[in-house]
Amino acid sequence: MSNTQKVGATSGDKPKGKTMKDAVSGTEAIRTWDDHRIGVPQLCERFKTDKDHGLTEQQAHDLHIQYGDNALTKKDEIPWYCLFIHELTGFFSLLLWFGSVLCFIGFSIQEDKEDKSNLYLGIVLAVVVFLTGCFSYAQASKSAEMMAQFENFIPPIAYVIRDGREHKIDAKHIVPGDIVKVKGGENIPCDICLFKSNEMKVNNASLTGESEDILIDPDLEPVANIFETKNVAFFGTQCTAGEGTGVCFRTGDATVIGQIANLASSAESADTPLSIEIDRFIKIISAVAIGLGVTFFIFGVIYKYDIITNLVFAIGIIVANVPEGLLATVTVSLALTA
Repeated sequence: MSNTQKVGATSGDKPKGKTMKDAVSGTEAIRTWDDHRIGVPQLCERFKTDKDHGLTEQQAHDLHIQYGDNALTKKDEIPWYCLFIHELTGFFSLLLWFGSVLCFIGFSIQEDKEDKSNLYLGIVLAVVVFLTGCFSYAQASKSAEMMAQFENFIPPIAYVIRDGREHKIDAKHIVPGDIVKVKGGENIPCDICLFKSNEMKVNNASLTGESEDILIDPDLEPVANIFETKNVAFFGTQCTAGEGTGVCFRTGDATVIGQIANLASSAESADTPLSIEIDRFIKIISAVAIGLGVTFFIFGVIYKYDIITNLVFAIGIIVANVPEGLLATVTVSLALTA
């Protein structure tokens, strides 16, 4: 299979539900890319283009059908209200909701309505769970916004040479083989192997974290590591000065930033040791609370206490064993520590 076909398989077929293993393999394959080392004539031959005249409009149209838009595939998003409900219905949250409901039941069936301790406790429990859920949702939303930032990397327009003339097109219509021109102040619209530059500098901070600008010099001998070579500009980085012209060799999900985005979006989350221990603790506390409540209720029945008084007492025992402040304390402490 040729290198062009490999690009088509990655960029044209939009991955749906890409696994972590596939994403890792994609990022590891970046080490094997040789587009920047084979020279401009062979690169143009590989992508069936011409460095002076570029692709024809018909070629570009056919390639766009093959590869699709030059854009990153959006991960299937869970509606915000589902995420919010999830934060309100964790195992511990359900335990506190259960305790709140029991308090309301206890208040409704108790004979002494002047004693409103159960009512107040039920309200406090409900408010604590709701506010903690809101706080947890806000923290989770910040993490989700990180992935949305990838969509801002692609510029709205780009300049390409087709049929020997410069065209201003939507950046999403760029295809592998296009001759792309980039000027200072513009974001790089795709992965480009440059063959001409005029004091062109790029900032790879969004990709590698390097804060210093890198001078592009196509005349230098390219190195094997594509991140260290001086003749490549990556999709999502910024041209800070000068201008340059090069051959597009990767678009959309096939680009370096596309592979990283796929890796980030397919990352499999595992329970942390802390969450495992908290879940274990909650199950023990729940078993102890319900066990004690049922036990005292049985003793009350044996000693022939009034059924309403006995039930209210059992509910009080269960609620008393529920650590109401644990959920809020753990959530706030972890957020402040982070």
